[in-house]
Amino acid sequence: MLIKINVLGVKEGVGKTSVALSLSRELARFGKTLIVDKTPTCGLGRKMWITDDMLCDGNLCMLKLFRKPFRIDSKDLERASEKLKEVYSKGWDYVVIDNFSCAIPDNPIIKLDIDSLPIFVTDPLNLKVTLEYSDKFYSKFGLVINQVPEGYNISRKLEKLFQIVVSIPFIEESRFGGYLQSIVESIMERTTQFM
Repeated sequence: MLIKINVLGVKEGVGKTSVALSLSRELARFGKTLIVDKTPTCGLGRKMWITDDMLCDGNLCMLKLFRKPFRIDSKDLERASEKLKEVYSKGWDYVVIDNFSCAIPDNPIIKLDIDSLPIFVTDPLNLKVTLEYSDKFYSKFGLVINQVPEGYNISRKLEKLFQIVVSIPFIEESRFGGYLQSIVESIMERTTQFM
């Protein structure tokens, strides 16, 4: 069964792409995983030096959805929607989606993944606006608060709003995977429930 994870946020630079990439690398240890770059800046594609539409390494593949950063028109959106439908049918276990900032469920390219688990990524300074943003979505699976200062405490109120809340201190991206283990474990539990 395919499990999709939608990585969302309201601001650039809070670590959405880093979280999406680290999460997809962790999930690839357990099954065939696709990470989709839905950003108009092709941020993941540029970060990973993807020159073609797709790059694969073992169980992990990366799909760059748009070819021309910042110049997306209605035809591009239509092609992207068709491409996603085709690619999703290829037998993935997990799909992690790196979205553009402030993506909303009404957007046609976001609506394709309405059945996904949303994970909201923020930093402490943008937490309030991220919580307001998360109210626009169908569920609140996860919250990742990135770049937290030492001694930062997550409130009980936050823990009640989301199934999983994770905080990541100021660390190198290569160490994100360890902080995302509770999210990976929850996804694994869902996988075994549907088998």
